[in-house]
Amino acid sequence: MAGRGASRESEPPLGESPLRWHFLAVGGLSLPIGAALFALPSLGPPLWPYAIKPLAVRFFAAAFLAVAVASVLALRVRERRPLDVLLVMGVSIFGFIALAAVADPAALVASPGAVVWFALLTAMALGSLLFLLRRPASTETDPGPPMPRTLRFHFRLHAAVVLLFSLQFLLVPRFAAENSWPWLVSDPVMRGIGGLFTGVAVGMAWASRQRTWGRVRLLLPVNVTFVAGALLAVGLHWTVIAAESPGLHVTVPWLVLYVYTGAYPAYYLLRPPAREG
Repeated sequence: MAGRGASRESEPPLGESPLRWHFLAVGGLSLPIGAALFALPSLGPPLWPYAIKPLAVRFFAAAFLAVAVASVLALRVRERRPLDVLLVMGVSIFGFIALAAVADPAALVASPGAVVWFALLTAMALGSLLFLLRRPASTETDPGPPMPRTLRFHFRLHAAVVLLFSLQFLLVPRFAAENSWPWLVSDPVMRGIGGLFTGVAVGMAWASRQRTWGRVRLLLPVNVTFVAGALLAVGLHWTVIAAESPGLHVTVPWLVLYVYTGAYPAYYLLRPPAREG
């Protein structure tokens, strides 16, 4: 019994780890930023490194609020392994959004706010990467029930569909803005959304390769939070959607896709897999 206890405690509890301070910092920044930008989208343009409209500000603010939820959840977990999925998402989402912004240097706005924006996203991405690379090796099998096959399918479908769109947004932003997005955005904003979507696709693909429920469960409320925020933003700016969408052939599939990406994680949160035995 002593040997088993030593194995389980080979990794320090989160409360004694620098990783806790990482999530405290990320949550402490993401929550006020996300809440402020969502409530007052006029704060966005002075901060953003390129021109951006209120609806897009609230869309990105929903991502910050989802990150805040992820951080709060992480602080409630003592084990190290379930946090990997949040670190993967942190690296990919923040990293790809920042990289997408520099794809068109001519569109960047030189301002103190833009410097803060880049510093914030870069620090979050690099911090997540550092902790992900330094995660302790473990030979233990993951505790808890296996991940349901249907959930694995949802993760793979989610990753494939989002990646399909994100590649359009990154490579041909003008075509995507005019044919695949429900409101008019500039090329830099389209690339920024493409960076966000690429990060989501990476996270979903990583989650689909995990074996147990415990390795992916923290991702589900994050997805629900982002989708709820994005749909609320659309509701608040529905007149913009009605005026600028290419048509129902874009708006309706877009809404269906978002409802789906929020509904399946909500279902598994309400009906988690039972522990074997």
